[in-house]
Amino acid sequence: LLPDDPLPFAILAAVGATFFRFVQGQVLTVQLDMLVLFGLSSGLIGYQLALLVMGASIQDSLQHSNNQYASIIDEGSPRKNEISKPQPRPAMKRQSISEVLLKKSVQSLRSTLSRESNFRTASLPKIMPKQIVMVPTLPKFPEGAPIGSHSNCWSSPISKDFHVRGANYLKDKKKVPSDDFLFPCRGCDIFLTDDPPVNIGRNSSILGGKLREVPTFIINYRLPWGVFVSYHEIPQKFVPYLRRGNGYSDPSSFGILPPLADMAPGERAVCNFLLSDSEERDAVWKMVPVVVEGPWVVKRVVGGKPAIVGTKLPVSYVYQPPEGNLADYLEADLDIVSSAAARNILAVVRSYTQTLTIDLGYVVQGNMVEELPEQMMLGLRIHGLDPLTAEVLPPFEDESMDHPARIEDIDENGYDTD
Repeated sequence: LLPDDPLPFAILAAVGATFFRFVQGQVLTVQLDMLVLFGLSSGLIGYQLALLVMGASIQDSLQHSNNQYASIIDEGSPRKNEISKPQPRPAMKRQSISEVLLKKSVQSLRSTLSRESNFRTASLPKIMPKQIVMVPTLPKFPEGAPIGSHSNCWSSPISKDFHVRGANYLKDKKKVPSDDFLFPCRGCDIFLTDDPPVNIGRNSSILGGKLREVPTFIINYRLPWGVFVSYHEIPQKFVPYLRRGNGYSDPSSFGILPPLADMAPGERAVCNFLLSDSEERDAVWKMVPVVVEGPWVVKRVVGGKPAIVGTKLPVSYVYQPPEGNLADYLEADLDIVSSAAARNILAVVRSYTQTLTIDLGYVVQGNMVEELPEQMMLGLRIHGLDPLTAEVLPPFEDESMDHPARIEDIDENGYDTD
């Protein structure tokens, strides 16, 4: 908290020395309760003042760096003789230093990427198309490696570790190990952004640019600091139901759906899920979180019991039909920020994410005999994510995507209207 400038420091030191020389030998009687109150008050004031000063210092440093970078980019260009009015500085919210650092780093990186993109676009001929920004996707966990030996990667969990409703569950309430996942996992991404978008599937850079090579089910976890996205392949047998349920006329199938009688009970449940509207999907789509390795407190909070997703947090579904050689996808956007329960769990888990191994499974609840036994729809194992090492969300290819899709941009059928 001491000033860095030598002159103010010398003045402060001189005043302090004079003050202590004046009070030398003086005696003051103070009651114990008043002394404790004064000590606590001084400590709290000092703590809050330190946060404000350090946060302001971080903001000024980043702003100074951005100004230097902008002056380099703009060097040699004609400058207009304009006078800008100083803007009042917004009041700083009470945040931890880590939150301030993360937020400022995201804003700085986003502004830097924007300036680089504008500079490069201005220097290129207009006839050249805009390049897609490729970012690395999270790697797969090495097969056979012990749990905890690698972080920031993913793998497919063992489906039999998830227990689902058995064939006679409606009578005996017994659960059995699940068969293989119906939608194999393709990978996952984690991005930093101060404005988590819906319909992130429109971003051509995700999954290493390979998202639309095959029909895919996307789960987009919209978090306070960014997004975590997982991708799961939709096998061809389910594609006609996907398209029919979202109002797309599939010319290749002539409007004929494969018979449900030839499918397993869990497959029938998934087909009915794809044919349903948003409310019906919310009523049967269950998440099963299991902490494989982590602190006891996290295992206690997460639990491991199945939960109907639509009753715990807002979910919006977006369908993008096939376009030429681009396959279609169905995206489920989970708004973690809007759920108090999800925020509470996230507050406990975030301190241990780098050492946490967790399985996220999803299953369509079987409420009829024809849909039992259940079968896990999809699953993903996450190995020690560190958000501070994540990439900044790359810009969308379409210029109109400067403001990513919002919930109000999605119509009642799940199509993007922007």
